[in-house]
Amino acid sequence: MTITAKRAVRRFQRCYFVYILASLSGTLYVGLTADLRKRMTQHKAGLFDSFTRKYKVDRLMYFETYSDSTMAAKRELQIKGWRREKKIALFAESNPQWKDLSPEIFQIIGVPPLLPLLRDQGRGFRSKVAEVGNAP
Repeated sequence: MTITAKRAVRRFQRCYFVYILASLSGTLYVGLTADLRKRMTQHKAGLFDSFTRKYKVDRLMYFETYSDSTMAAKRELQIKGWRREKKIALFAESNPQWKDLSPEIFQIIGVPPLLPLLRDQGRGFRSKVAEVGNAP
């Protein structure tokens, strides 16, 4: 890795996402990922032989961003421990129609469109999300 590439990598902070998915029938799933676009693609394609595939849980209802993986993991466990009603209350105000947010995630979180191109060019840009800040 060149010195310039190392400096570029230091400028960006890894971002972790805690998210809630729903099926059309209302089944909920809480997850954690460092690459929300990739994970949503995997859920929608049914690439995991898992709960989300079995129940067709692939609609993004809500997500939070964290710069610290430990904090994100704690938040995921906290939300997973909640009753269904409390999970729904978490996103009901911001997404009352239960609209799938996955088509809009990059507009919402402000990921620059150039980053996938840089990653594809092999410059070591794995997950380049400018610091979004922590969700409450």
